[in-house]
Amino acid sequence: MRILLFFVAIFTIVSCSNNTDIKLDRAIKHYNLKPLAVRKFEEDPKYRLGQALFFDTILSGNRDTSCATCHLWGRASSDNLPVSIGTYGKGLAENRFLDEGRTIEHPRNSLDLWNRDNNSVRALFWDGRVEMIDPDKRIFRTPMEDYLPAGLDNTLAVQALFPLVRPDEMLGRFGDRSSNDLLFPHNNQLNTLVTREAFSSEKERILDANRQILLRILGDTDLEYWHIKYREMFDKAYPGVSHTNFTVAHIANAISHFEELAFATRQTDWDDFLSGQKDAISKEAKAGALLFYGKGKCVACHSGPLMSDFNYHNLGIPDHGPGFDGNGKDYGRYTVTGNEKDKYRFRTPPLRNVSRTAPYFHNGIITNLRDAVEHINDVTFYSDKYKDDGNFMMRKDQIRSISPILKSGLELSDVEIEQIVTFLESLESSITQDLFTKIMPASVPSNLEIHRLNEEEL
Repeated sequence: MRILLFFVAIFTIVSCSNNTDIKLDRAIKHYNLKPLAVRKFEEDPKYRLGQALFFDTILSGNRDTSCATCHLWGRASSDNLPVSIGTYGKGLAENRFLDEGRTIEHPRNSLDLWNRDNNSVRALFWDGRVEMIDPDKRIFRTPMEDYLPAGLDNTLAVQALFPLVRPDEMLGRFGDRSSNDLLFPHNNQLNTLVTREAFSSEKERILDANRQILLRILGDTDLEYWHIKYREMFDKAYPGVSHTNFTVAHIANAISHFEELAFATRQTDWDDFLSGQKDAISKEAKAGALLFYGKGKCVACHSGPLMSDFNYHNLGIPDHGPGFDGNGKDYGRYTVTGNEKDKYRFRTPPLRNVSRTAPYFHNGIITNLRDAVEHINDVTFYSDKYKDDGNFMMRKDQIRSISPILKSGLELSDVEIEQIVTFLESLESSITQDLFTKIMPASVPSNLEIHRLNEEEL
């Protein structure tokens, strides 16, 4: 009898496993899911220039912040902070803090950079303020409007321009000086990227900053050692272009080219599974995938090769942190469109490497992936919660505009939530040491310190 029960149990397990595989195969066919195509890695001159610019703090007004400061390799191209700290900061990742007496900080969570060159990417930033309108003619919609520099390669290159000219990210303020602790001749230097206290318009301010950034990198007449090195790198990356014809677009294009190659997800278990390796993910991950493409309704917004519809939704996230207006409020997509219907809506984040990019949502209010999935399970959770000052955490108009897809609740069990989390963990990249050494430079032309963690492992 015991032997019979044993074989019945084994048959039941195998049968359930086969049934899960059959259902998952149906979902894969229905949604036309395929392994993510990733371009071949190539260390060409443009890549090496972009790599140097990405890691070199010389691009910031106070020489204290680089792209890598808020997009750390060891934190899966984010920084593990609720909202980022750019210039005036000390330390890295979760240990980063503002200098004493400084209050300026970035208002939103640092987005990861994975696969942002993919053709499915239509918009960048939480509010989508950088959008591709016509990929063939390279027409973009951005807050820079008609003063966006010509010659930008793609949306990712456009995005690279914005941190350079934001005072709370890399630019800094008029009259700032770099730290005395920096090596000579970078120490105690005036912030030459901001040439005056006030400008007649935002356009004038940004155009002036663009000119100064180019001078900081390439120099004019009295050349420093990094000017000479960068000029050599620009010549190799853009053969036939004279120094007088270089613009900030060449900087942005090189950075985006580096990001395209460095931040492409490779060797994920999910992609192996989609390639036909049925044992590449666990049975728990398979059950989570079925929920993701079924009962969990995740695919309603997290669709396509990067698992994002690149659309905008209100997921019931209350105000938290400084807010985009500096007074604790963030209206999301509304700040771009001015359309009342877009208030509190934020762009759907892609999910590859999502298990490594905590905290979550536009203001980093949720600290781990399981809690993030739990919130999606009940997006009205904060609607009746109070702040410490006695006010509700969410206003009535915030609650009314919560996504109708999720507003009624998903009723996922604790086990089902764990299964979805396990599936999302199968989207993690596996990076070889050889590739890592190609991505992380040993030094940068300015000889300034590279912002990297002690154990840079993805």
